[in-house]
Amino acid sequence: MSNSNFDLAVGVGKDAINSGLQKAYQQHREAFRGSVTPAPIEGTTYTFAWDFLDAPSLVLAPPDKDLWAKMIKADGVTVLPDSGVLQFVAQKLQADCKVGDTALPRVTGKVTVALQLKLDGGGITVVPLGAWLENLPDGPTSIIVKNVVVPTLLTQGATFLKGLKIPAQDLFGQTVTLNLVRLDVIPTHLVLASAAKVSKPSAVGAAGADPVDWPTDKQVFTLISKGLLTTLLTAAIKQYENKQLAKGDKTVKFLASAKWDATFRRATNLTIGSDPTTASAGVDIDWHVELDLVPISPDGSGGCALTKAGHES
Repeated sequence: MSNSNFDLAVGVGKDAINSGLQKAYQQHREAFRGSVTPAPIEGTTYTFAWDFLDAPSLVLAPPDKDLWAKMIKADGVTVLPDSGVLQFVAQKLQADCKVGDTALPRVTGKVTVALQLKLDGGGITVVPLGAWLENLPDGPTSIIVKNVVVPTLLTQGATFLKGLKIPAQDLFGQTVTLNLVRLDVIPTHLVLASAAKVSKPSAVGAAGADPVDWPTDKQVFTLISKGLLTTLLTAAIKQYENKQLAKGDKTVKFLASAKWDATFRRATNLTIGSDPTTASAGVDIDWHVELDLVPISPDGSGGCALTKAGHES
């Protein structure tokens, strides 16, 4: 990351993504069913309802040529984009359509939707490209599904997550804004890279992204630039300035008593090492220690200060 043009990159493996979808499906079942009534088409009203009977999954690759040829395309889409394309797969999707007051036969089966993830003003937009249905009803219903239902749902899907951005985060008293500058869909991972802007002090944001060989041997990885890491560590340490680290006293009867206190003042010249898991800094700590020895006597009287020492930066 030392020579990259972004500050933070996160990669999530396909197994981790689909495990997350499975858990989300179990915990938020209601989010995987719904209905929509679009504007009437030539005076005819339509209502579409869907229910995922099993957890959907993502395939981090575009559909092959044969599957793409069979897909019902979104409006204006004829060819697959050359980047950011993946597949949303539902093994068992239940779909219902009502034309006016007449319900069409229910469709249940595997559905694959080709999607493109693209950057849009620092955010992510999901662009539906086409859909393939395993079980299409016969007759007039098939025509309605192909020419009305699927295109309408693809159009509706174009507004899903439109311009999604990462909200600003408050970290160690700093407001950190992450602006996405790179999105990669590779066969093993979905990768997001962003430039960081920190309110105090300012961090230099990225203007673009250089080619990078992302790690592919971990289900989830995070890469952070030395600049952002230095800024956040500096802010974290600053929160401890003038904080008391230790204070106490102890007396051993007839033998000695001791008092001590230490206060962290500041750290200076924080430097991230060539190995970014190491860092060094100059540290100022004020400390004071008193040790009194008590002569052993039958009545325990007497005493003398053996040493008093301290340091102030």
